[in-house]
Amino acid sequence: MLKKTDIAFIRSEMEKIKKFFAVQQYETVIEKTKKLLKKDKAQVPFYNYIGLSYKQLGKLEEAAQIFKKGLKMFPNNDSLLGNMGSLYRAMDRLTDSENYFKRALEINPNKVSTLVNYGNLKRDQNKINDAIAIYEKARKLDQNLEILLINLAGTYQVIGEFEKSKEVLKDLSQRHPQNSLPDKLYSSIHKYEANDSHQLKMLEKLDDNNISNENKVALSFAIAKSFADQKDYKNSAKHFLIGNETKYKMFINYDFNKIEKERFQIIKNIFENIEFSNEKSSEKPSLIFIVGLPRSGTTLTHQIISSHSEVYGAGELTILNNYFIKKIFDKDFVDLFTDTQKNTEYLKKIFNDLLNSFKEYDKDKIILDKSPLNFEWIGFIKLLFPNAKIIHCSRNLKDTALSIYKNVFDGSSFPWSYNQDQLIKFTNLYKDLMEFWNLKLPNEIYECSYENLVNNPSEEIPKMIEFCNLNWEENCLDHTKNKTVIKTVSIAQARKPIYKSSVNLSDEYKKYLNFLNEL
Repeated sequence: MLKKTDIAFIRSEMEKIKKFFAVQQYETVIEKTKKLLKKDKAQVPFYNYIGLSYKQLGKLEEAAQIFKKGLKMFPNNDSLLGNMGSLYRAMDRLTDSENYFKRALEINPNKVSTLVNYGNLKRDQNKINDAIAIYEKARKLDQNLEILLINLAGTYQVIGEFEKSKEVLKDLSQRHPQNSLPDKLYSSIHKYEANDSHQLKMLEKLDDNNISNENKVALSFAIAKSFADQKDYKNSAKHFLIGNETKYKMFINYDFNKIEKERFQIIKNIFENIEFSNEKSSEKPSLIFIVGLPRSGTTLTHQIISSHSEVYGAGELTILNNYFIKKIFDKDFVDLFTDTQKNTEYLKKIFNDLLNSFKEYDKDKIILDKSPLNFEWIGFIKLLFPNAKIIHCSRNLKDTALSIYKNVFDGSSFPWSYNQDQLIKFTNLYKDLMEFWNLKLPNEIYECSYENLVNNPSEEIPKMIEFCNLNWEENCLDHTKNKTVIKTVSIAQARKPIYKSSVNLSDEYKKYLNFLNEL
């Protein structure tokens, strides 16, 4: 039995731990909470704080072990079950994630945080009507929760319900006027004319000296987009500069050479001496990958191919990136590929694990993954999934780079995209690696030029469908009828018929954004 002094100490330490967690000092949280766990193993918050901290640090297996220990002691605790569901979602184990969320909601059906996270899972699964129903249930229980309203507005956007999204965003702005993310979301689906009231409101908010960096970034990109709609490219560029420079400063520990350049070199080293089979298969693939730089036409290509009745458009999946991004720096893992015949069994296990993750989305159809930066993993794709089809989207590099610089990406994705010098360097790394893959895999990668696609869709689209070993279907020529969910920054554009207005748009910005002249 705990002494009163121990109880007082634990309470005091827990207050400190809450503060450390709030300021993202997760290593400290783990260290301190583990000491408390030795004193008293019957405290649910200890398991939650340690598990959530491991999750934030990207140590997902360690997080799973902690939550499992907690659930062994408290099998019916809804917070542990909910956190386990969220963790398995992050690990792309969607079936397991759903099972834990269902168990948590059986115990506490009206817990808003669990409902929101379960709605997020349904959104991942592209079961958008289910996601909206869950979010709306949570909204009835708590009309003020910011993250809920943001997710609901975003979910209406991914299925093209823009007016419903605007209604939610207006409600969100009224309830939380200090939050500028609704302005950013609203700007992505609104066409700005001269003297637009929303633009004037955003400019006024940006003048606040006490504005946070997060809000400054959201407003700057939204305002820049509004000026672009008005063809005021000078003011548009000015605010893109503000937004990008502010965003880049938020990546305190980012090292381009160590994180990006070194990774690309390791990849080339792995595959330098690996020979791939050049045997062409006429079989239908299980997987199709659309790769390239972000903003190179991958979403348009995804909408076209996923219009085919045999293809499931899964959008941008994180499966390959989550698996390879850390392992690529692990020498033991890299050594597996120096002798692939010797390690056949281990490679089979990787194949099965990854394929099972893809098939979580649809067991019967061909899975289409359009995560652009999968171009880094092309060698692994062809080694593990030799029948997979790879479509490389390319576009005028200046237009691509401008479009990257004009957008904010999810979370901490693509830090290099907010710095002009590093955007150029990453583009050069990409070009070099794609040249490497094309030499290693001649005729295995379909080159889809964005300019050719928008200028000659009736010629280009049948070629892509044939490359994928699919029978021709007329509906592939009209992707606007495709109800596949769109979860990228291309939400509004990808719902439109093919258009050419963005071709050579970089010419309008050259005099204001110097890096465009250096590409």
